[in-house]
Amino acid sequence: METMKVSERTKVWPNIIFFAVTALGAVVGVPFYIARHGVDPFLMAMTVFYVFATSMSITVGYHRHFSHSAFKATPLVEFLFLFFGAAAYEQSAFYWASQHRSHHLYVDTDQDPYSIKKGFFYAHIGWLLFWKHPEHFENAGDLQRNRLVMHQHRYYQLWAAAAGIVMPLLIGYFYGDMGGAFLILVCARLFLVHHATFCINSVCHMFGKATYDIYSSAKDHWLVAFITNGEGYHNFHHRFPGDYRNGVRWYQWDPSKWLIVLLAKAGLVWDLKRVSGFRILAARLSAERQRTEDRLNNMALPNLALFRAKLKSHYETAVETLSEWENCAKAYKQTVVRPRLERYLENRREAAFKRMEARRRFRESFHQWKSLLKTCS
Repeated sequence: METMKVSERTKVWPNIIFFAVTALGAVVGVPFYIARHGVDPFLMAMTVFYVFATSMSITVGYHRHFSHSAFKATPLVEFLFLFFGAAAYEQSAFYWASQHRSHHLYVDTDQDPYSIKKGFFYAHIGWLLFWKHPEHFENAGDLQRNRLVMHQHRYYQLWAAAAGIVMPLLIGYFYGDMGGAFLILVCARLFLVHHATFCINSVCHMFGKATYDIYSSAKDHWLVAFITNGEGYHNFHHRFPGDYRNGVRWYQWDPSKWLIVLLAKAGLVWDLKRVSGFRILAARLSAERQRTEDRLNNMALPNLALFRAKLKSHYETAVETLSEWENCAKAYKQTVVRPRLERYLENRREAAFKRMEARRRFRESFHQWKSLLKTCS
C-alpha cells in the first residue's frame, strides 16, 4: 500500500508576500489614507458589499455547498459562489473543498492540512506560509464532474485577479479614487475576510464549548460565529458536517443558514440537508453524560457509585423517552387521508396526542437529567 504523503516544511514565498502586502495595506495604509482623506461613504459601502459577497461565497458556497454538498444550486448561483469566492483569494473551490474534506477525514493528525495539534499559529496561518501540502484530489471526484468548478480551478489566477483586484480597481477608477479602492476594497477587505476565516481553524479548535462531541478538538464559539457568518458553531459542524446549518438553534447567529433558506424560497437552491432534531438531542445528551463522567473521575463525592448508577438511570430514561417521542412524531407524519374523513381525523388526533404525550415525557425526563447534572457541576 502506498504511504500517505504528508506536508513538508518550506517557505511559500508567494503567500508570504501576498499576506504581507495585504496586511500592511490594511494595518498601515488604511489608517494613513483615512487620516488624509477621511472616511468615504461610497468606498465604505462597496467594502461592506464585497466583504459580504466574498465571505458568504466562502461559507455558503465553498464550504457548505461544494465541500459538504449540503444543498443543490442552480448554475447561476454556483457561478456567483465561484466568482466572489475567487475574489476572496482562498484558492479555487476545488482545491479548497479537497483540503477541507481532508481536514474532516484526518482531523488532528499529520494528514490534516491545518491541524491544531501543531499549534495555534500553524492552524491559523502558518500552514499557508511555511508548509507545502500534498494534493489529494481523489476525495473530490464529484466536483471534477462540475465543468464550472473545474474551469475556475484551471484558470483560478485569472478568476481571482478579475474578481478580487481588477473589479475593485475599476470601481475605484470610475469613482476617481483607485488608491483608496486598492487600500480599502482590496487590502483591508482581504485582511478581514482572511483572518476571520482562519479563526475557524485556530480559535474554534482551541477555545469554546464541545456541545455535541467532547472528544473533538472543534468547539462552538459564538464570537467566531459572529465574524464568520455562523461558521463558529464548529463542534456541531464536525459532528454533523452534512447539515446546511451550523447554528442549529433559532437564536444562534448563522447568516449563512438564513441566506440558504432565502435562496431556497426563491427556487435557486434545493434539497437542503438537515439532521433530525432527535439525533441532535441524542448527541447533546451523550456529550453531557460523558462530560459529567469525566468530571466525576476527578471528584471525591460521597456515595459516588450510587450517584453513577443514578446518572446512568436518568440518562437511559431520557434516551428512551426521546426515542419514543421520535417514533410518535414519525407516526404522526405518516397519517394519510382515509376513505372516510372521520376515520382520518380520528387517526390524526390519536397520533397527535401520542406525539404530544411522548414529548411531555421526554421533557420531564430531560429536566430531571439536567437537575442531576447541576448537583455535580
